[in-house]
Amino acid sequence: MAVQHRQRRPHVQTKKGGRGARIHKQEPSTGFSSSRTRDTLEDAEGLSSDEETSGQDELAANEEGSDSENENATPAQSYATLLRALKPAATTSERPAKRRKLENGRNFTEVKRRLSDGTEPVSADAEEGDDLGTELAEEAEHEAGAAHEMDEADSDDEDFILHDPFERHYGNVVEADLAIAIEQQEQRGTSGKTTVGNGVRKITTSYGQPSRPAKNNKGSGGLNIKRRLTEAGTAVTSNLSSEEQDIMSEMFAYRDTLCGCRSLDNAPRLRDLSALHAVNHVFKTRDRVLKNNAKLAQQSAEDAEYRDQGFTRPKVLVLVPTKQACVRFIGSIVKLSQPDQQENRGRLTDTFSQLEDDSFENKPQDFRELFGGNHEEDFRVGLKFTRKTIKFFSGFYNSDIIFASPLGLMRTITTGGGKKEKKGYDADFLSSIEVLVMDHANALEMQNWQHVDYVFSQLNLLPKESHGADFARARSWYLDGKAKYLRQTIIFSDYLTPSISALASAHLHNIAGRVKYIPTYTGAMLNLSPSIPLNLTQTFLRFDSVSPHTDSDARFKFFTSTILPNLLRSSNKATNKGTLIFVPTYLDFVRLRNHFSTAQETTSLSFGTISEYSPRGDVARARSHFFSGRHSIMLYSERAHHYFRYKLKGVRRIIFYGVPENPIFWTEMIDALGMNAQMDMEWAQSQRGKQGKGLVRAIFSKWDVMKLERVVGTERVGRLVSEREGDVFEFV
Repeated sequence: MAVQHRQRRPHVQTKKGGRGARIHKQEPSTGFSSSRTRDTLEDAEGLSSDEETSGQDELAANEEGSDSENENATPAQSYATLLRALKPAATTSERPAKRRKLENGRNFTEVKRRLSDGTEPVSADAEEGDDLGTELAEEAEHEAGAAHEMDEADSDDEDFILHDPFERHYGNVVEADLAIAIEQQEQRGTSGKTTVGNGVRKITTSYGQPSRPAKNNKGSGGLNIKRRLTEAGTAVTSNLSSEEQDIMSEMFAYRDTLCGCRSLDNAPRLRDLSALHAVNHVFKTRDRVLKNNAKLAQQSAEDAEYRDQGFTRPKVLVLVPTKQACVRFIGSIVKLSQPDQQENRGRLTDTFSQLEDDSFENKPQDFRELFGGNHEEDFRVGLKFTRKTIKFFSGFYNSDIIFASPLGLMRTITTGGGKKEKKGYDADFLSSIEVLVMDHANALEMQNWQHVDYVFSQLNLLPKESHGADFARARSWYLDGKAKYLRQTIIFSDYLTPSISALASAHLHNIAGRVKYIPTYTGAMLNLSPSIPLNLTQTFLRFDSVSPHTDSDARFKFFTSTILPNLLRSSNKATNKGTLIFVPTYLDFVRLRNHFSTAQETTSLSFGTISEYSPRGDVARARSHFFSGRHSIMLYSERAHHYFRYKLKGVRRIIFYGVPENPIFWTEMIDALGMNAQMDMEWAQSQRGKQGKGLVRAIFSKWDVMKLERVVGTERVGRLVSEREGDVFEFV
């Protein structure tokens, strides 16, 4: 997201004791960088990892400057004048304010005093930090509550550091130990399998020494979360199932978490848990910087060193499939952090949220959850925390959390997000991501998985530019390019796929280890509607495939040599019309379509096609011809069903060219067969006594074991992929 900065004259109005003080500062004629000014203010607030600007070193010396000097005053000097005007009277009984020192080279300077209780900071609803006066007011507000912030800062007690996962993972890293851990991580880890909750299989991968088992803490007391999040965190964690408690413990222990048991029921709870973890991480990072700033202010030694920052400010990245999903996740963050104000919330609601379409009333519940509301897939938005405020649409380099779809983030990195004035490649705002949450990963896979893989490839790279970073405060493992070994990745998916597993193998390098949760499946083939007036035999045909790379060729050869001849022999029989061929991938769909169109032996076949790219008119025509019998075969892609959930009429036989990734689709396709049986009782009567043989067939190879397990069940899948059990399997 490109952020344009405009230079404005700071305009701050305050009231004290019934008298107002208005201060205007003219910008120097040579101009100044508003981006740099923002970095200065953010560093004073203790929220940013950007280096502290040099203009503050001369604050005390320039406080008594003349009017002519004011004409050339820097923004930092303007802010000093503001504080001088608001300084409490000498007779006040208020205790002396805390003092800070900011390092710039070898110089330390006292820069601020707390505002008195009567001060009313200016507030405005500017977008993306355009209003410099608003940012000055935010800084003043922060300084007024600095004491309160420090009261909640984390302890330096050794026992606390030993038990706080945040401090163990990020704050107490010894370079020699990190080098050993990285070497162990790059080797093959050790795995352990256990069962948690209601048959959920947990696979733990550790490197070097076995990972200590996470504690199942019911409630938030054992999670070491910030005090201000305790009440809201307890409400989130108090009603979790046993497997959700285990997921929570592993997540807060900063281990990579791949959860393949997301569902309509637990999705809100998993979202709240990941939002709690993200906000807690941001607050801990913020408060650690504040605490170290205070230490620097109290120390006189020039060689004091605190490594508590990265290259850029964003620390959390959240990938979700749609704008409405983004709004839901932001809603969880707002519920947990309970800010006093939300800047640009109206803009967020107007541009990201919509009411559910009335036409969705007859759609399945999982479809309504994903596509209800605003289902646009190209978006990105930054979120920034101040002491009492959440600000939406903040610039990426000025944000704590970035929300985006893979498509929107890829476009931002490569083209500046589709702006009229395109910029060059820029992924530096992802250089310091420490926690990544990817929700509804199976929906992201249906969009374009290459975008996901590209985003992961851009994480934790060394930045091309400094962006005002304070390298004296940057953690050593950032400087050494080893940040990816400490980044935590959390993935929630309705089911795990080979693409997700490959992504984890290629891009997840967390030295803390990895956990994977896989549910035990009963099998979608057992979840058929009882209203189907047929006894169906579900047949699975296995073909030999040497490797995943040649699987598509082997599948096509098996189909054309085994399945297609039967279709050709029955193509002239009216009772054998209505054959639906369900194709999981678009490449296989195109291959079959071209073969039916050009092969000599298929000239007698009349067929229609529906893919995710088919125009609406072509879809209506193909559905009508298939229902009337004009087309005896329909080629139907899985992604078309994912995006539209068409209810096809006239289905009399189903051939699964491959097992669908989503097990719900298996059930819905057979429901279409049952719906036709209810509408065409004559055909249904003709099928009685045949036990429905030949009406449902699926071809598969041993490389389909993950999605096959979801259809036939965990207990049966071993038989289907075993070489000793034959090649044809029938389930009545």
